[in-house]
Amino acid sequence: MQANDNNCSDHPIFDFITPEYRLTGHGRRVKLSPTGWNGEEVAAAIETALKGVPFGLPVVGCIPFDTQKAAELYVPEEVTWGKGLEKETPASVAQTTIRTDDGDVPTPNSAQYRASVAKAVRSIENGELEKIVLARTATIKTPSAIEPCVIVKDLAKHNPNSFVYRSDISSGTLVGATPELVLRSWAGTITSFPLAGSIPVGGADELAREKLKETLLSSPKDRAEHGLVVHQVGETFKQYLDDAHIPSSPEIVETPVILHLGTRISGHLESELSSRVSTVMRLLYDLHPTPAVCGWPTSVARRKIQELEDFDRGMYSGLIGWIDAQGNGEWALALRGGVINGESATLYAGAGIVAGSDPEHEHAETAAKFQTIARVIERQRTLHL
Repeated sequence: MQANDNNCSDHPIFDFITPEYRLTGHGRRVKLSPTGWNGEEVAAAIETALKGVPFGLPVVGCIPFDTQKAAELYVPEEVTWGKGLEKETPASVAQTTIRTDDGDVPTPNSAQYRASVAKAVRSIENGELEKIVLARTATIKTPSAIEPCVIVKDLAKHNPNSFVYRSDISSGTLVGATPELVLRSWAGTITSFPLAGSIPVGGADELAREKLKETLLSSPKDRAEHGLVVHQVGETFKQYLDDAHIPSSPEIVETPVILHLGTRISGHLESELSSRVSTVMRLLYDLHPTPAVCGWPTSVARRKIQELEDFDRGMYSGLIGWIDAQGNGEWALALRGGVINGESATLYAGAGIVAGSDPEHEHAETAAKFQTIARVIERQRTLHL
């Protein structure tokens, strides 16, 4: 396997860039077709697929938000490994994005989204559920084809603390920069870093950002929302790990457009190496979807999402990542992105709704999240004018 030279002419169909490394997959050697879409069956399909390919090739791809639907997982023809994201100072990151409203992102469903949030809050107040994550879409059209490799390069430049991803899927090219790690498995060490509770930063300078951090950390609403996610992830970890470590307080996670509360949860697998792929995939499917992208209780939140959202999430808020034959791998939430089709891109953004949520605030939060990908597409569009 050769080093990745970041050359857009290669047209990779899978890209996964972290602060530590870049994994790029070229072509499709084996497409996974398990007998069922659950952790056990997917793990069996992964183990079978990797037995017949050269050593070192992983399984890569996407798992949808709705795990009852088919994932798009495969073994690439070849992979290249390269350098990860370049670090930037907090000040330079803070200056990357200055808008938190919809700006030039067309959002014809804005009023409908606010109404859906209000309905969700009433359901929470009535005791039907504790939290729900509601998303909305936006569409950007450009005079020329949007180039995914250019988008990936720009996202990598401006989101140094994220997972930058690109995957060609049946509905187009999925691309984005997500801050949220669902599961990392390395030599038996398991880590998850769920995020929930957030505040847009707008054009805040470094001093203003520090004040926003204090506001977020002291917000009862955001701490309660975050606690729901940490509890669910922690309880799932305890089913697989005897030594799950769950910090008592969250930390601040910074992105160019928004601040999050995050808690790093970790532990060690006791399973033998021969069964590690199975254990990791069962844990992954048991975790997903977490309350960070669905809500709580999960079954009720799923039904409410189907009722209140007017689109199919597809791979949005699903999982993107990879796993190898030793059970090593990394899976992130497919957030802060969209699906590109030629001159058009469909963007996705969501917000967690709990008791006391304000429709205007949640709308502003989704508008801020759109900016991660919208600004990159706009920069490319400007270059073509």
